[in-house]
Amino acid sequence: MKLLARIRNLVQFQLEQFILRGPLSRLMVIALAMALIALGAGLLVYNAPTGQDYDDPWSAIWWAFLRLTDSGYLGDDEGSVLRVVSTLLTVAGVVLFVGALIATMTQWLNDTIETLEAGYTPIAKNNHVLILGWNNRTAAMVEDLVQSEGRVARFLSRHGGRSLHIVILAERVTPALAQEIRDKLGRGFDMRRITLRSGTPLRLDHLRRVDYQHAAVILLPTREFEAGSAPDELTIKTLMSAAHPDDDIEAADMPLVVAEIFDADRLETARRAYPGPAEFIGTPQIISRLLAQNTRHRGLSSVYNELLSGAGQQIYVRECPSLEGRRLVDIAACFDQAVLLGVTHDGRLDALYADNEQTVAAADRLAFIAREFEDCTPTREPESNASGRIHAASDAEVEARRRRVLVLGWNQKVPSLLAEFDAYTRERVEVDVFSLLAVDERETILRRKGVMLNHARVRHIEGDLTSHYEMTRLDVSGYDSIVLVASDWLGSADAADARMLLGYLVLSQVLENVETKPAVVVESMSTDNANLFDQANVERLVSPDLQASMLTQVALRRELHWVLEELFSAGGAEIEFRHVDRLGLADTSESFDTLRRARAAHGEVLLGTLHRSDESMPRLLLNPEDKWAPIALSARDELVVLAIG
Repeated sequence: MKLLARIRNLVQFQLEQFILRGPLSRLMVIALAMALIALGAGLLVYNAPTGQDYDDPWSAIWWAFLRLTDSGYLGDDEGSVLRVVSTLLTVAGVVLFVGALIATMTQWLNDTIETLEAGYTPIAKNNHVLILGWNNRTAAMVEDLVQSEGRVARFLSRHGGRSLHIVILAERVTPALAQEIRDKLGRGFDMRRITLRSGTPLRLDHLRRVDYQHAAVILLPTREFEAGSAPDELTIKTLMSAAHPDDDIEAADMPLVVAEIFDADRLETARRAYPGPAEFIGTPQIISRLLAQNTRHRGLSSVYNELLSGAGQQIYVRECPSLEGRRLVDIAACFDQAVLLGVTHDGRLDALYADNEQTVAAADRLAFIAREFEDCTPTREPESNASGRIHAASDAEVEARRRRVLVLGWNQKVPSLLAEFDAYTRERVEVDVFSLLAVDERETILRRKGVMLNHARVRHIEGDLTSHYEMTRLDVSGYDSIVLVASDWLGSADAADARMLLGYLVLSQVLENVETKPAVVVESMSTDNANLFDQANVERLVSPDLQASMLTQVALRRELHWVLEELFSAGGAEIEFRHVDRLGLADTSESFDTLRRARAAHGEVLLGTLHRSDESMPRLLLNPEDKWAPIALSARDELVVLAIG
């Protein structure tokens, strides 16, 4: 009995394994079952006294097969035996031939569609934009690419492409990912321009799945919200995988890579990992610089948000062959619809008025603030400008000799933020960091990242920013600025914003009885939550949107990276404010061109004006359309300038 049971189990197991091989195996099992039933029924009616004579057994088997596959023969039979057998065959045929066959084919079609939707099939594309990895910024990056029609058209024309096609390699493609893109793009959503594929950029075969060798540019954002992750290590591993293609490709012919690097110490290592053209952006360092600069200049976030959001004024770079050999200071007034920032070459930006003898070379590209790329065309002849650059101490240097800053929370950007505060050597900065993270662990992180604080005085305090009792222990009235940073250890951007919103409400409660409230700078992780911080003394930086915009803009025009590095770094050209009343311009009306010439005499580039007549809703005006129309200035208004450090 045991032997029979084992034989039965063996047969069942082999049959199971055969069925699970795929739809073809299932169809073969169904066909075999039908053949056996037809054979058995045919032999039965051939040997039974049915009153029906068959010439041979095969005729009876064919009779049984017809009843098994077509129920229309059921009424043709006579005699009780034939009718019973015919009925049983018809029922068996409905179950096997119709039911099992349809079920097998349906399952096969469903499996095929699911496999296609999961994105495991390789693609064959040329000059596509490839995004490696999915995170909280991917949908925003797709939106920036779709909306940047002019930049995309110029980018594709340089690479010989015709239309924008975005390919995204995600760990696992689900309908939720496509829906997130659909919600972000709204009416601009077109699935024909977007392809999703499953895989990890750490594996070369998955990179081949998205045809990375024929991409026009590869965007490599970091995975910011993964507990215990090492984003830079994953990025460098991906770069090394992409650096070893199957074909013998020259380094210059490899696709451009635009990658995020969290740790500034690993920027040079990343450059060694990929021999082809690449731009490595330390977006955490740039966001840290923006946060630090916002503590020095209230209202500066509105300038950054407009320049980096893709709406309104933007930063452009373009060649101007007609101005070759001319001095930068002489061509500053040649553009009626744009503001000249400087010239880009050799991986850097030389700001306007940094050197009065700086000329435009053949390979140089000029950097502008403008509404459209076409606005960066010179419309006037150069004019001689013999004035030298005069360095004047900025308002921030005069009035902020000592500043106290409170940082609430901790994330991977805080070491860069503290290093940025330490870089402002012309002023005394005292920074208190209030976080749940243990002090010794923070100090270890700073040492490992090489953050040596030689100028700024930093004090670490342990505490929970969501606890009202612990927040009251801090004398918040003694700070000039308070910075709330999002926690990146919670697993998602929404969870980080939820915790920060609670901390923000606790802080608001603590500040209720403070007469002179400090400026509050908030790093939000979602555009949907940014409006929840809409208060008069609160400035918001939606870091994922800024990071996404930087990546996409640099991908479409790599020289923009050089401009961003210069504008958003300590010691170089820096966007600052000049109080109108201290310049003797309160309650006057002056044209933008007149103000531009006045600031040029001090070596500063006038970008626009910030009107504070309504303190709760300051109005920013960058690069006005009519530069000769009078601008009414009140005592509280400020000029937005690009000053040379």
